[in-house]
Amino acid sequence: MNELRHVAFIMDGNSSWAIANNRQMMEGYLAGMRKVSEVVSDAIDFGIEYLTFYVFSSENWRRSEKWVSDFMSLSTRFLKTDESIAKIIEAGAKLKVIGNRTKLNSELREIISDFENRTKNNDRIIIQLGISYGGRDEIIRAAKKMVEKRIEFTEENLSNNLDTAFVPDPELIVRTSGKQRLSNFLLWQASYSEFYFSSLLWPDFSKVEFQKAIDELRRRKRTYGK
Repeated sequence: MNELRHVAFIMDGNSSWAIANNRQMMEGYLAGMRKVSEVVSDAIDFGIEYLTFYVFSSENWRRSEKWVSDFMSLSTRFLKTDESIAKIIEAGAKLKVIGNRTKLNSELREIISDFENRTKNNDRIIIQLGISYGGRDEIIRAAKKMVEKRIEFTEENLSNNLDTAFVPDPELIVRTSGKQRLSNFLLWQASYSEFYFSSLLWPDFSKVEFQKAIDELRRRKRTYGK
């Protein structure tokens, strides 16, 4: 049986869910944010130690000014007031944000830092939220850090200077809504990840579908290029 410690999610289909359910677009993203707490609970039941969620990509900054503003406002309100965040913390989750947070406004950066500090001693499950995250940007920032510190370029040293330092690479990456691409997500870490593409829209993702993804992984023979 394949060991499964880390699952990463590309949470696609929030706007399509809003359209299908006659909701405003940001209501779809709110439903998607709330789905995260359910998936965290399911992952704990499955014995998974690490989860990574692709929340807002470095490319998302190129969307319309209104969309970016609305999404950031929604994210701020959600993190400050939504009860699903409290449920994640109560479950014993350690929260960590990966990505280029220098592009975020000061209020959101403060909220993120507060959550990271409040949960730093939690160890039931580690949650990474990719906000203003892009795999290429992450590698470039790590390389610059290594040059500044005069660190030798090796695979291990580069891994240890990424946003995901000391977190194991995901065995499984799940993308919802039927799309089958990586979209600049965990490019370094996904070298030998397995992929599961679900036709469900992210807000409709279920524990049953999560189990299907796990079962599919465990049926596969992973050779790591050998």
